[in-house]
Amino acid sequence: MSLKNHFETQPDKNSASPGYKWQVVFMLWFVCFFNYADRQALSGVAPKLKEEFGFTNEALGLIGSAFMWVYAAAAPLAGFIGDRLRRKDLILGGCLFWSFVTVMTGWCGKLWQFVSVRALEGFGETFYFPASMSLVSDYHSPRTRSRAMSLHQSSVYAGTILGSWLGAWFAAHSGWRSGFYFFGAAGMALALMLYFLLREPRREQSELIAPAKESSPGVGV
Repeated sequence: MSLKNHFETQPDKNSASPGYKWQVVFMLWFVCFFNYADRQALSGVAPKLKEEFGFTNEALGLIGSAFMWVYAAAAPLAGFIGDRLRRKDLILGGCLFWSFVTVMTGWCGKLWQFVSVRALEGFGETFYFPASMSLVSDYHSPRTRSRAMSLHQSSVYAGTILGSWLGAWFAAHSGWRSGFYFFGAAGMALALMLYFLLREPRREQSELIAPAKESSPGVGV
C-alpha cells in the first residue's frame, strides 16, 4: 500500500460516530424549520396587517418580494463565503441574525420598516442552505447522504406549513406581533444551545473515510 493510500484510508481523528452524524441532521432540522417558519409567519398575519395598517395587496407583495430579491441576490455570496469560513459559524450566526430580525418584525409599524426587516431577513437566511448542505455532506458518505438530506429537507415543508399556521394562531390569540417574538426568541435560544453541541467537521471528511469503510470485508450493501 502506498503512503498516500495509507493516509487516505485511515479514519480521520475528527470523524464522528454514526450516531452523532444523525444527531447533526436532527439539530439542523430544527434550524431549517425556523429558517422557513420565520419567513412564512408573515403570510399568516397578512389579514391583521391589512386591518391595522391598511396595507393593500400590492404593499404586502412588496414586503414579500423584498425578502426574495435579497435572498436570491445574496445566494452566490453565501456559497462563496461558505467555501471559505466555518460552516458552523455561518449556520448559527445566521440563525441568530435572522431570529433577531424576526423579533424586529414585531416592532414594525410602517411599510418601509416591514420592507427593511424582510430584506434583512432574506440576507440572513440565505447563508443557511449552502453551509448546511456542505456540513451534512462532510458528515455523511454517499451511503447515507441521500437519506440525511431528504430527512433534513422535510423540515422545509414542516416550517412552511406550521410557520404560517402558528403565525395566524398567535395573531388570533395574543396579537400578530407575538408570533414573531416567539419565533425569534426560539431561534436565538436554539442557536446558542447548538453552539455547544454542533461540531465543524473536516472538509471532505466523509470522502476520505468512506473508501476504507465501504471496502471492509463482511460489510453488507
